[in-house]
Amino acid sequence: MAFPSEQTRSPQVIGNLVVTLKDAIAVGEQPAYQSAHFSVQVIFDNGSIVERRGDLAPHITAQQRNTLIQFLSDLRAQAEQQILGTP
Repeated sequence: MAFPSEQTRSPQVIGNLVVTLKDAIAVGEQPAYQSAHFSVQVIFDNGSIVERRGDLAPHITAQQRNTLIQFLSDLRAQAEQQILGTP
């Protein structure tokens, strides 16, 4: 009896794409840091979906990285001003 052959499939569509940005403050011995992670769905011609996840940093340019860092810094300053009333 032969093993069944694997169905051939081709990626067709990028489904949901999620980016998570984190701007963590220093707490105790833990230093402050920023991170970016991604999750992307690849939808194949047979309807199956594969989700890929990982660190976003290796997949973006230095300019994109700098833009995200600046965005997080600006967002933190805005939150401090609007929520805490810090000038």
